[in-house]
Amino acid sequence: MVPDDGPLLGAVPLVEDDSRWAAATANYLTVVGHGGVELRRGWHEVERGRWDAQAATFTLTWTDATRRPLVLTVPEAVSRGEKAVAVDVAPFARALRQGVESALVHAVTGQLPAGRRVTVSVRRDSDGRLYTASDLSTDDAAALDAADGAALEELIRRARDGVGLPTG
Repeated sequence: MVPDDGPLLGAVPLVEDDSRWAAATANYLTVVGHGGVELRRGWHEVERGRWDAQAATFTLTWTDATRRPLVLTVPEAVSRGEKAVAVDVAPFARALRQGVESALVHAVTGQLPAGRRVTVSVRRDSDGRLYTASDLSTDDAAALDAADGAALEELIRRARDGVGLPTG
């Protein structure tokens, strides 16, 4: 059911009956359920991922600040016939970390004149292309005054310059 995105690096069940899974390949996070693929996102779209062992959840935040975090709740075990098989989250957690880290090429953080801290990053998409992103939503970036806008442009220039991309 997982698209042919390369070798499976890690997967975790999301329900005890083994019918819904989150799968990690080198380039994508895919959630698959009864009806097929429910979500497929490149690692470059993931800002960060966090595992909460107590709640048994992975929480993923996106580079697009307008998108709500994705919370993946992992059962302790899955049913396989008469048996319950314990879930090992370690391979998925490793793949999640590797995916997010491999997409992030370079980042710079600075403070805008109005006081807001902003991070601008250069990321690699699933096709290998480099692009620049910031942790400001499009609406927030558009609403900046002239001084903050100029400071943001300088952060973008520094991030791009840091990896040899054109800055003009």
